[in-house]
Amino acid sequence: MLQKLTKPTAKKAPIKTAAKKNSDARRASANASGLALSIPSIQTDQETSSISALTRLLQILDLFTLERPTIRVEEVVNSFNIVQSTAYRYLKELCDAGLLAQQGKGVYSLGRRIVELERLLQLSDPLLLSGREVMDDLAEYAQNRAFLLCAYYKDAALCVYKVGPDEINYKGNQIKILRGRGTVFSLFSGAGSQAILASLPPHQIKSLYLANAGQIATSGLGTTWKEFRTALSDIRKQGFAQTIGKINPGLHSVAVPILKSDGKVAGSLLMIGSSVSNEMKKAIELVPNLNMEVFKITESLADQN
Repeated sequence: MLQKLTKPTAKKAPIKTAAKKNSDARRASANASGLALSIPSIQTDQETSSISALTRLLQILDLFTLERPTIRVEEVVNSFNIVQSTAYRYLKELCDAGLLAQQGKGVYSLGRRIVELERLLQLSDPLLLSGREVMDDLAEYAQNRAFLLCAYYKDAALCVYKVGPDEINYKGNQIKILRGRGTVFSLFSGAGSQAILASLPPHQIKSLYLANAGQIATSGLGTTWKEFRTALSDIRKQGFAQTIGKINPGLHSVAVPILKSDGKVAGSLLMIGSSVSNEMKKAIELVPNLNMEVFKITESLADQN
C-alpha cells in the first residue's frame, strides 16, 4: 500500500496576548526611565549589560556630596571597579547630557542641566506646589520657629520647602537649622523623618528594621523589633512625632505626617523651635494648626490627580 503523504504545515508564530503586550510595553517604559520592574523575561547578555551600565552611570551622581563637590576619574574607577576607559566613557555621556561638567583633566562637577531640572521640579512637583500654597499661613507663628515640608524619598526624608528663620535662638545662642531644601535625612533621625516612618505599611517597617536594626537602636527607637514597633505605634496614636536635639542640639522638633487620599504617606510637615520648656509647650499647642495645614495639602494633592 502506498502511504498517504501529508503536506507539512508551517509553524505558526506565537500570538501575543494583551497581557504580553502590556508587559512588553511596561518593560520598554521601565528601561527607558532606568527603573527595574519585576517582569519575567529572557534577556540577552547585551540587554543585561546595558541595564547594568545605565544603573552604574546614574550611580556616579551619588558620589557627589557637600564635602566632595567634584570627583576625579580615579574615584569612579575605584568606586565601581571598572577600567579607566569605561569610566571616561560614562563621564563623557553624563557631560553630554548636561548632568556633569568637566572642570579640568579628569575632574568633574555637577552640570547645568541639574539647575534646569531643579527649576522644572519647583514648578511641577505636586507636594511642593500643594505645600507651598498653604504653608505661608504658618508665617505668623514663625517667630523663633521654622516650618519645613519634607517629602518621602528613597527610604529617607527630603526637605523641599521652608517657612521661617534660618536660625533659632536657644538660651541666647543662635542655632543654625541643619535642614534646608535638598537636605536628605535618614528615616530614623528627627521628628520629620519619624512621622513618615510611622506611617509606612507594616511589611515595609519590618523590612526597614531587619536592614537597619543597629541604626534604629542608635536613634533611640528601640533595641528590639518589639520596642521599635511600640515606638512607632505610640507616634501613630498621638498623631505626631517629636524629638529634642536629634539633629540640631538645643532644638525641639514636632512633625505630623502628610497622607495622600489613598492613605499612602507623601511626607511630613515639620516644626522646629527652641527646646526651652515654655517654647516646647507652645509647639505642642500648635499641632492642631499643623494638622489643618496638612488637611489642606492632602486636599490639594487629590485635586491635582
